[in-house]
Amino acid sequence: MTELSVASRNAISAMLEAAPDRALAKLSMALRSTPGAKAEWIRSQTVAQIAARRMRAIAFGPLTALFRKRADGVRGLSFPAPVLNGLWKQVCARQPLLLEQAEDMTVGGGEIDPRLLDQMCLSAAAILRDEPASVWPGLDPRTAEELAACFDLAPMARAALPMLELWTGRPDADSSASLRLMMRDTTRIREDAAPRMLEILFANIEEAPLVLRVISRVSGVGGEERFLAESELADFGERLFEKVEETAEALDQFHPARSGLEAARDTGARLNATTDLMAQMELSLAFTTDGAWGGRFHVLKQRMGRALENLMRLCPGMVDKALPMERVRVHGAMSRMAPVMDARTDGPLVDQARAAMTLLGCSKAAANVLGCAGQRAQVCETLEKRLVQYGDELIEALNAGEGADVGRMAALATLCAGFLDQADAEVPARTLRRRLASATGATAAPSPQIA
Repeated sequence: MTELSVASRNAISAMLEAAPDRALAKLSMALRSTPGAKAEWIRSQTVAQIAARRMRAIAFGPLTALFRKRADGVRGLSFPAPVLNGLWKQVCARQPLLLEQAEDMTVGGGEIDPRLLDQMCLSAAAILRDEPASVWPGLDPRTAEELAACFDLAPMARAALPMLELWTGRPDADSSASLRLMMRDTTRIREDAAPRMLEILFANIEEAPLVLRVISRVSGVGGEERFLAESELADFGERLFEKVEETAEALDQFHPARSGLEAARDTGARLNATTDLMAQMELSLAFTTDGAWGGRFHVLKQRMGRALENLMRLCPGMVDKALPMERVRVHGAMSRMAPVMDARTDGPLVDQARAAMTLLGCSKAAANVLGCAGQRAQVCETLEKRLVQYGDELIEALNAGEGADVGRMAALATLCAGFLDQADAEVPARTLRRRLASATGATAAPSPQIA
């Protein structure tokens, strides 16, 4: 078998550099049992890439988080991911002895001297200032200088990271004093270093609202939002409000008659993430209704609560159209409501009901935060009564041999069970599925989400 060409090796190396960490780990495992020289070369490069990333993460420490967007979508300081790869290559090329010493220290599970790592970061800052184009073609000098200024703070950021849990936890005098002391020390490196240090800390805080606790302790105002909203650190709070306002707008724009099932799932996911953020904001700051942030927060919370309540109220009517019932004569003048046996199980009316019920189903936690949990419970109770009646009538019809299309009736019952799940009626949903299995001679299926 011929060896890989130079072009192929370069292409594979570029792909490995761009691959996510998880993909590299899977590839390395898969190649263990793959024979051949080519596979062995690819595996050796994969292992080398994994080792290089591990060393890079140790060396750059808390600054590594600046090269990825926040998972929650909240705005924060970040730099292009390719810059990280290029910068590490340049550091390794310029500081081979430092890299060798660091690797030697890890033998046998040892720890690397932080001073060695700090030297690597200071070397990175120098490279960014002297030769930004060598790091990444087209790297803007201003962006390179901003990143270099962050690497100037690497030694202090590395020492600060273990304290982050204390600074975002319950306040106490010692932790607050240590945070303010650290922030004062940063200004000895650069006069404008404090905002950058907060950006580095923010990038390493998983729950964005917790940064409010950090800035309140830095400012020494003890969580008084009226002072924070007017301070030079107010932008961190503004970023959270941007996220809430985006979700409020998305909730206003959503309507089951216009939006599809995927839009409902997306809106529901955004709603849950944002209301989690709002709950953390309330815990982190002492909001007041007459404060700049407190008043704004109250208005947004009411707006989102009304929007969600209006959407939930659409559910019963849309379910009625998706699972229609009609009045049938029983005896003489006596009649009762019964399912329409030949109703469609697809089409616009069903799609709209699916979208509405999907949002209802994933809004339980959000409704608690937005203050409309009671209204949601009422809607779910109304839906449960209606759907249980529908399911009972349909199963009785199946058992009595009524209806020409057993498959369609079974599909209607399955749709009804799915709606029951979304209305928090899991027990009636399971009961309906068991009765359907008994009536059709099939095996009862688990309780899936509405597909």
